[in-house]
Amino acid sequence: MKFFFQIIVLIPILSFAQIGGENGYGILDLSSNPRSAALAGTTVSIADGDISQFFENPATLDSVRSKDIFFNINPYFTDAIVFSGAYAFDMNKIGNIAVGLHYLDYGSFDRTDASGNKQGEFSAQDYAVTIGKAHQLGPITIGANLKLLHSSIDSYGSTALVGDIGGIFRVTNNWTVGMVFSNIGGRISNFNELSTAPIPLDVKIGTTFKPEYMPLRFTLTSSNLVDENEVENNTSEGRSNEQIEKILRRINIGTELVLSENFQLLMGYSHKRKQELKLDDLNGGAGLSFGLMLKIKRIQMRYSRATLHAAGGSSFISIQTNLNDFRSIL
Repeated sequence: MKFFFQIIVLIPILSFAQIGGENGYGILDLSSNPRSAALAGTTVSIADGDISQFFENPATLDSVRSKDIFFNINPYFTDAIVFSGAYAFDMNKIGNIAVGLHYLDYGSFDRTDASGNKQGEFSAQDYAVTIGKAHQLGPITIGANLKLLHSSIDSYGSTALVGDIGGIFRVTNNWTVGMVFSNIGGRISNFNELSTAPIPLDVKIGTTFKPEYMPLRFTLTSSNLVDENEVENNTSEGRSNEQIEKILRRINIGTELVLSENFQLLMGYSHKRKQELKLDDLNGGAGLSFGLMLKIKRIQMRYSRATLHAAGGSSFISIQTNLNDFRSIL
């Protein structure tokens, strides 16, 4: 426990030394599952057996069963498409471990010469291979993810090895608090000597709570806590407005309407996304997201939609089950 708190103190200090520039590995900026997407983009405090949450916080694995399996597809803009999948298995004395893949295919592009003459096509991809483990210590669970990142454009590639350290504190059965230090690590190789885009290091804190006699579950998540330039392009006037804007851009708000164990409706709002992607004279629903969960027998299906700007949004479709349960269904 002492070691855990030492890490909490040390990592934010290291984090501030790495801020600046444009981030590399775009896959890390995309939601990995429909539930997080519906709850405004990211969640770190939901630990109720949803294996896809380990992408967000490895400590949530303490609620996952061996042989839980998850698959998600996210058609993105134009020809880009995102896939993610996860599987948990028991390794005897080591315990439950999860492995996951988050893959982004940007599609095909025309290769041209300096005069614009077409000379074929090339492709671009990003992916993150993740392995995670959690350990429970009473009401506190500590977890860690190890991630191999790779980004390729045509014949050029960049690889990095990073990790996540997360914790979950169960205050009560209906109230959890989560914290994650994400993407701690460095590059193994780079596109070229001039490529210096940093890995998007982040610290996130969140809480999920459900009032005892209400069919609602609320999730608040604060992210980008190591970025001092969060409101660099803010047009608000006055120091007071700027400080309020800084706070709002770091908070995502999500709500789940729990109608039953088999059916839920979700909604979220990201002020940061709204401010960055809205048009000057039209919001277009930017920053809003919604979704639903439907469970038939022991197969859980999710759909969500995140509105990015007036031009449209991004949809997520996933399925989760346990292989042992699946056999009993058949």
